[in-house]
Amino acid sequence: MTNKISFFCLFILLNFLNATLALAGDSKRSEEVREMMWRNDDPDFSIRQIPDKWKDKSAVIIAKYNMLSYKKTPITATLEYSRYNHYRIMLLDQAAVEEYSQFTIPADGKYGNATSSFFAGFKIVKPDGREIEVPMTSAVKENMDVNNASYNQFKLAIPNLEKGDILDYYFGEERDISISSKYFSFDPVIFQLHGDNPVMKQKITFDVQRRCFINLKSLNGAPDFKLISDDKEDKNTYTLIDEDRESIKDIRWLYANRQIPSIKFKITYASATAASAPTFIGEPGILKSEVSKKEVKDLVAYLFNSGSYTGASLISYMKKNYKKESDLNKLAREAYYAYRNEKYVSNEEVDFLKGTKRNYTEINDVIALSNYYRSKQIPHKILVGVSRHISGIEDLILENELRLILKVDTSEPFYIGSFSKYAMIDEIDESLQGTDAYEIDGLSTTLFWDLKNSKIPVTSADDNRSLSEYQVSLTDLDEGHVGISAKRTLKGANRSYFQNAMMDIYDYKAEEAEKYKMYDNFEQYSYKSTRTELQRKRDDYLSGRDKLNNESLQSFLEDDFKLPIEEVGNLKIVQTGRFDDKPELIYTFDLKVKDAVKRVGKNYLINVGRLIDGQIHLSDEDRKPRDYDVFQPYPRSFQYVLKIEIPEGYTVQGLEKLNTDVSNITGGFVSTATMEGQTLVVSCEKKYNQNYIEKENWSKMVEFLDAAYHFTQQQVLLKKE
Repeated sequence: MTNKISFFCLFILLNFLNATLALAGDSKRSEEVREMMWRNDDPDFSIRQIPDKWKDKSAVIIAKYNMLSYKKTPITATLEYSRYNHYRIMLLDQAAVEEYSQFTIPADGKYGNATSSFFAGFKIVKPDGREIEVPMTSAVKENMDVNNASYNQFKLAIPNLEKGDILDYYFGEERDISISSKYFSFDPVIFQLHGDNPVMKQKITFDVQRRCFINLKSLNGAPDFKLISDDKEDKNTYTLIDEDRESIKDIRWLYANRQIPSIKFKITYASATAASAPTFIGEPGILKSEVSKKEVKDLVAYLFNSGSYTGASLISYMKKNYKKESDLNKLAREAYYAYRNEKYVSNEEVDFLKGTKRNYTEINDVIALSNYYRSKQIPHKILVGVSRHISGIEDLILENELRLILKVDTSEPFYIGSFSKYAMIDEIDESLQGTDAYEIDGLSTTLFWDLKNSKIPVTSADDNRSLSEYQVSLTDLDEGHVGISAKRTLKGANRSYFQNAMMDIYDYKAEEAEKYKMYDNFEQYSYKSTRTELQRKRDDYLSGRDKLNNESLQSFLEDDFKLPIEEVGNLKIVQTGRFDDKPELIYTFDLKVKDAVKRVGKNYLINVGRLIDGQIHLSDEDRKPRDYDVFQPYPRSFQYVLKIEIPEGYTVQGLEKLNTDVSNITGGFVSTATMEGQTLVVSCEKKYNQNYIEKENWSKMVEFLDAAYHFTQQQVLLKKE
């Protein structure tokens, strides 16, 4: 159950770093909150029965109530935020009992500019109506480290839970926020009306003082809020009541914010004398649910005007190193890599050894490159969009939903759609591919900007390709041991995960030093003691690096292969895949697995299908017609070439079972098997052709997913001649 509340804990921790915690424990306020949550007359929280249609579910939420409040304390520069979540849930099987048997609760304390108090209560309602309250004194205090900061939290076990019990519990937070300006935005909130378990009844309320601004949008058929005004308290209360929501647990490739009835909103406090920087807020105390093109233009223009000097060092570098270059296409491309080195690579070794992280923003990166392109009159467009897992741009309502990328219109046009130490030109963040966007002429002045409708393209399955080539040796037939010499070539979005997981600065420092200044022994530091300490840390890390890398690789391969792995070694990065003239990540390694061969009399069965990555095994429930469209991360393809050396004196039977061809508009799985002398050559390719598939075409996806899984179950017979 820890993940049911971990979002609550991490939400606090990640938004208020460098905090110092102290246990407060206001017993009087705790009792007041307890009375408010458990002694109210809400009939929904006294129900002990569930509908027959849900009796085969793991758990059913009988009632759920989310209450939020936003206030400005009179006279003082303090804002008050409170949130209370009340749940009543019936546990119907042992999995639910185990899931809800433990909770994590953050401790009271000061988090940055905010002081927070937390409240919680738990009681078990037995089938006969008996109520057993769990004493909070049984919670165990523990320490938690996040980003080099230490925090206290509590673990609470819920004893004696049984199938058929109802767990009635609440969490609360009351936060006082010290502000230094007359403008402050509270954290955005998203409520999804469906969840892992079906919901009988739910209610969401929030109240705000009328000086506050409200951005709110009901999405995907979610009901609207109703308003109740309180003139005496100078506040408005908004309420949404909803019921009878089915569960959406374990639905594959679902973008909940795009398909599930949801509410997203943000509250902003702004005094009458607050600065007039453009934002998406409307009128105080009035719901705002639409954002116009002009508002988007004004905000982006403000950001560009405020960042007019961003990228000055890039302009200086390019002027010094490319002063004779006149080819705008080359200048545009080289500027990207020079900027990548400056921002993401030049300090990477020191940051890595010190364990520090820098904060980068996509907006600043786009502004920096755009400023350079403007200085050289390189034609380019600024594309403004929203990540596809959040919403379409037509449902934009919050400023932090905006994403920016560039399209460069030189003789060889390309996109700049991703920023990192591994990103390359002409890559587009997969979360933006296929989305509608606004387009701005990057060479025009902000005063004359005109937003035009545009669409960000989608890459192809071949653009995001993985090729795994395995030389397979049947090292011990009787014991079932197999040795594999592997080479993997990854391109496009398929490579980025493995780059981040398996590479570090020492894999690409040398190639970076061929083009840019990279310090060998920390010469940038004047103090010898600093250089000596960094060299010591580097030596310590490098002494165990190979072992660490092979262990990391083994953990990845254990997820890929469905055979026991005995040993992984000799990992080598052949090509880093960091420049567009050599875009593939290529690495090699050796692998030993067992149970790949089984003796049958004097013959042997080879589990050929299990020598490729494990494939999705759809349940009967998965195969049913979908209620929701399919959102893939991006189009992609996976190729496998197996070359299995067959021992002398044996022939292979059953090759026909390895020949498959299931292809359609959504993707496909194709495999072939042939003998080349004493070598069995098996080739497979699995493709996902699209990043979005309408639910009506789900059955077509099922066809090739089943074909791929069926292949992994195939064996061939190694027959003694």
